[in-house]
Order: sequence, then C-alpha cells, then structure tokens
Amino acid sequence: MDATVAESSGSPDHLLVLVHGLADTKSAWDRCVVELRNMPDAGRYVFLQSAVNARWRTHHGVDVCGQRLAEEICALLATAPGLTHVSMIGHSMGGMIARYAAGLLYRPADGTIAGLTPRHFVTLASPHLGLTVDAGPAQVPFVAWAGHLPVLGGALQRGLQAIGHGVAARLFSGTGRHFLALDGGPGELPLLIRMTLDEPDKGCYFFSALRAFRTRACYGNVGRDHWVSWQNATLRDTPQLPDLDPQLVRRGRGVVRDDPPEAAWSRASSSCGGGSSDRGAVRAAAACGAGIGGGGNGGGGGSKPEADATRGPSGTEAQAGNRRDQTQAPGVAAASKPADMEQERLDQGGEAHGAAAAARVDAGTDRVAPAGKDISLTAATAAAEAGPGAAAGGAAAATSAGEAQEVADADDVELEDSLTAAPESPSQVVSFALGRLQQMPWRRVDVSFAGARMGTAHNNIQATRWTNTVGAGVLRHLRQHLEAMELHVAAHSPGRAA
Repeated sequence: MDATVAESSGSPDHLLVLVHGLADTKSAWDRCVVELRNMPDAGRYVFLQSAVNARWRTHHGVDVCGQRLAEEICALLATAPGLTHVSMIGHSMGGMIARYAAGLLYRPADGTIAGLTPRHFVTLASPHLGLTVDAGPAQVPFVAWAGHLPVLGGALQRGLQAIGHGVAARLFSGTGRHFLALDGGPGELPLLIRMTLDEPDKGCYFFSALRAFRTRACYGNVGRDHWVSWQNATLRDTPQLPDLDPQLVRRGRGVVRDDPPEAAWSRASSSCGGGSSDRGAVRAAAACGAGIGGGGNGGGGGSKPEADATRGPSGTEAQAGNRRDQTQAPGVAAASKPADMEQERLDQGGEAHGAAAAARVDAGTDRVAPAGKDISLTAATAAAEAGPGAAAGGAAAATSAGEAQEVADADDVELEDSLTAAPESPSQVVSFALGRLQQMPWRRVDVSFAGARMGTAHNNIQATRWTNTVGAGVLRHLRQHLEAMELHVAAHSPGRAA
C-alpha cells in the first residue's frame, strides 16, 4: 500500500507526517487531513499519511516500524526538494513509531530531522510509557477494570496479569515485547529506555530529536480507553492528574480540559508541575464509569483509599528527577545522579542532555535566554529561521551547539552504561521513561467520550472510522492547536514570513 501524499496548491514547504497505530492503515487519517486542510495556511503543507506499517506489519516492533517510516520520509524528500520544515502526528503506537523515526533522522550537527527544521510533535492516545499488566501509570486499562468486577474481579485480574506478558509477546511479536519492556537483556536496554536517551555510537538521537521540535502536545482519554491509560497518554503520574468536573467528564464528547498553548514550549505553563492529589483522578474515573485509564498509580477508579493503596513509586519521583527507592535495580539507581543534575539544569534554564544547542535561545535569535526561560529551540535552528542577516551569529551558535552536543553525547553514553549494569523491572522502566519525558515541555489535552454512544474512546480520539465521528471535535482542537503553534513560531522568528 502506497502512502497518501496530499499536496496543496502553491509551493508547500512544510511536511506533516501522520502515523497510524497498531494494526491500522493510512485511511485512519482521512478525516484528520480533511480537517487540517481548513487551516488558513494549509497550502504550505504536504500531508504524508504513512503506509509502510499497515495492519500486521505493526507487529514487527517499534524499531522496525520506525526504520520503515524513516525510509518513507527520505524517499518523499528525494522528490520534494522545496520542503524545509517537518511536523509529526501519531495515534496510539504511531506516536512511538514517529519518535523512533525522528531519532534515526536527527542530525546533531544542525539540529534538523532529515535536513528539515522540526516544528510540532503531537500524539493522540500514545503509550509513551509502554503497556504493562501491573499497577502503575502504564497499566493496560482493561486489566485495571477487571479488578473492579463484582465477586470474581480480583481473580480475573490476577489471571490477566499472569498470562499478559506471554500472550502479548506471542500475539504482537516484537511490538508486544517492546511495550512490555521484555526486550532488554545483558548489556542491552529495553527500547522504552533507549527512546528517552541519545545513542551517538549507534547514530540514534531519540531524546534530542524529540526536544528539537519547537512544540509538543499529547492528547489522552480520561477514561474508557481500553488500551492506553490517561496517565500514559498525557505523561503524568496519578498524583499529577488534574481535578476535573465529573459532570463535564460524564457528558464528554471530546476535549474537556487543555493546558494553555504556551505549555507546548514552556514547562512553567504545564498542568503536570503541581502534582495534584488523587481526588481529581478518582472523580474523573467515577464520571467515566470505568476507572482511571491505567490503574492505581494508574489503577482503576473506585474510592480514594483504593487509589492510595495502589499508588506506585513513580509519582512525584519522576517530576523530582528520577529519584529511586532502595528496591530498585542498581543500573537504574546509578542513573539517578545524572538525571537529578539534568533536571536541575533544566529548572535553571539550561539545556537537556542530547540537545544540540549550548543554551536556549531567546525569541528565535542566537541570543542566550535568561535562566529559567523555557524555549526549546536549538541555536542552529534559530539561526536558520532568522534569515541571512544572522549568518555570522548562526555560525558561532552552530559551533557552540556542536561542542554542547559532544558533551551531551558523552553524558548519555555514560548514563546508558550505568543503566545496562543491571536489569530493570518493567515498573522501573516506566518510572525512568516518565521522568525523562517530563524533562521537556508538553501541552496536555484531556479528552472524554463518556457521553458518546458509538465507538471506542481509543479510536474516537482520532475519529478513525465512521463509527468514531464523535471525535471530530478533537480534530478541530488539533487544527486550532497547530494554528496557535504556527502563530507562536511566526512571532519568534524575525526576518521570516509566517
């Protein structure tokens, strides 16, 4: 099946890659593309509905699928030399595939992805933390729901947990092993951890690539998503979930809460920083009637004591910089010191490991931003967008960025070595991945389909098929989000037209 490449009239310069999820096809994005064509500057875009991982091919593993997507993008670029920017949108597993492909295509020398300036990265109900059967923010929701069934619920849940790993690995092959963090071994990290690091010795820059995007956003279902929990999709732990109005959630047929647009580029505006209590999660879960997507530290809904009893170790620890308790594997514990140091640099306005810039840049120029200002833009990218007048400054910034990248690469290699010194449990993998991904800004968008009469929440959020058209409002929100992000970029890119 060939990819659908929808070009607009005029001279497009912006590639928008849309990546479907597990066992799906490119047609899942048809309604989304129709909506995105309503953007006022839609003529600038080339819409690539990826087709290389259709149906059963998604079972081959996130890495194999990501490699295929990277090759698909390169093949398109060979025929479209006028493209200068790239954005990516992924649904479900497609968000993971997009992250992997971006890491393969990232060029640390200039901060581009396959030679294109990264703009916006968006995921819809993506399992960024993998999928586990144990309590935690990555717990598969239907396993959590089973525990709340009357009489035999507990026994059914224990049965699902006992067979979950084997069944997933058998049914979904490499993808199942990746999602369950079963792929690690002696001297080898699970893919879920690798995708939060840079691996310069392998030519993979997963963390740098994701951070290179000017903005990031993640949409997640508050409940009734049988595959991906609310916490997992929106990169929060249970104590960080917002307190939502139960009536609003119960009647929900789309977006019920969103961060302000600036959260997409500034962590100071994120809904994740406050660490709210479990009360909001429990109230929202009750409104959905099906538990919090992923159980206690993710687990099911129910009473507050029930949520407290199942709370896992990753909560505020992830926000505080991956601090570990004494039960953790030595390899993960050894990573706490560099992770804490990295978090401290970020809080003070410094750049993260693996980023191409020596420091953040202010207002799209090569000037260093004041401490604490959180604008994720590499120096090389800023110079490119500032126009010819900034050539000299851009060259200096590129040199500084290269030196910073070398230091960051060495740090990530050291971190990877410390992690491979001992095996990690799935819960430790989830905790580490959450902490790393929370080190960059995300705009979090909360969605409820408790009031919908058709479709599943996991597909409604993408308006995948005719049975999921209730999700049209989410697609409108996505369009408006991209419009707002482009306005931000235009306002911070002097010398360049919007």
